[in-house]
Amino acid sequence: MSLNLQGFPWRFAVYFIAACYLLADLYACKGPLHAKLIEGRGSLLVPFGGSYVAEVHGRPITGLELAEALRAYLWTRNESWAALTAGARQQARSLVLESIVNDRLIRAHRLMDGHNAIVSVAAARRESDMMRRQFANAAEYPQRLAAQQQTQKSLDAAIRDAHLDEKWIAEKIAHRTAEVTDKHVRAWYDEFKESLRIPQAHHAAHIFLTRHDKTKPDREAEIREIHRQLIAKEKTFAALAAKHSDDDRSKVVGGDLGWFTRERMPEDFIAAVEKLKIGQFSDPVPTKLGWHLIIVMERHESRLPTLEEAKDEIVARLTSQRREEAVKSLIAELRLIAGKSLIYHSPVIDRAEPAP
Repeated sequence: MSLNLQGFPWRFAVYFIAACYLLADLYACKGPLHAKLIEGRGSLLVPFGGSYVAEVHGRPITGLELAEALRAYLWTRNESWAALTAGARQQARSLVLESIVNDRLIRAHRLMDGHNAIVSVAAARRESDMMRRQFANAAEYPQRLAAQQQTQKSLDAAIRDAHLDEKWIAEKIAHRTAEVTDKHVRAWYDEFKESLRIPQAHHAAHIFLTRHDKTKPDREAEIREIHRQLIAKEKTFAALAAKHSDDDRSKVVGGDLGWFTRERMPEDFIAAVEKLKIGQFSDPVPTKLGWHLIIVMERHESRLPTLEEAKDEIVARLTSQRREEAVKSLIAELRLIAGKSLIYHSPVIDRAEPAP
């Protein structure tokens, strides 16, 4: 028995098979056509505004968001994008993007849990007012909002969502963060108390002659004459400082530098201070900055704080550490749940740069 296929709709069958392949490639298997589409979508859109660097549960993270976050990241670290190596730039992109992804995962699960309670509008407005006060020029604030594609209303909403996210996190990690007890504090203190050591501190004054006055290339004779007047008690230290010192901030208070530790002063200066006894005038001290005459009025020796003194700081440290670990564990679980709904678009990510 022969099979007659003359009437079979071949053209329809071919179109149907092609359509199935496209759907499978683009949405089910995410094959080569899907990859090309994503790459093309990123290249066709503007550098900051439209390209997607990632997607979390179907919601995109745009190139603009990553660019703005990169700018903030560099600002907090006092770094320049131009000064970073290619490897350091890629690391910065990864760190910043992962932070945004984590925030989006938290937001998505908070909304899925139905946590969308009302947050005080006054609280959100106080925070936005604080942001506004950081700008010396009042006109800069709305300009910055516009550059970030924000309005006052959207900023207030973002602050509100951030407060709700924090509240949701606190509820989710409550069972993971055990209370810090006196026993925990004692154990930490016994093991790490040296890290709490209070350094030696000095209360000193100085008379300073700078090396950077081009009209006075050699000031050794000048500092030695001031020293002679001091030793001969022709004038007081405070009077000589007021008349001769080039340190405008301290000369008006008799050369008083206040209290300071080794970490706050240049090595050549602090080395001279540490050799002085209380009440002793130094000989002229040359440093990279200039010449100094120094007197130490008071000194506190280095010591370990008592457990009672350090208790509040230790509790804060342990609480912060446990919260950080609990949040990391929570985010790891959210990433596991997200699975294939967490998508990265590498070609777009690799082109990301900080916003101007």
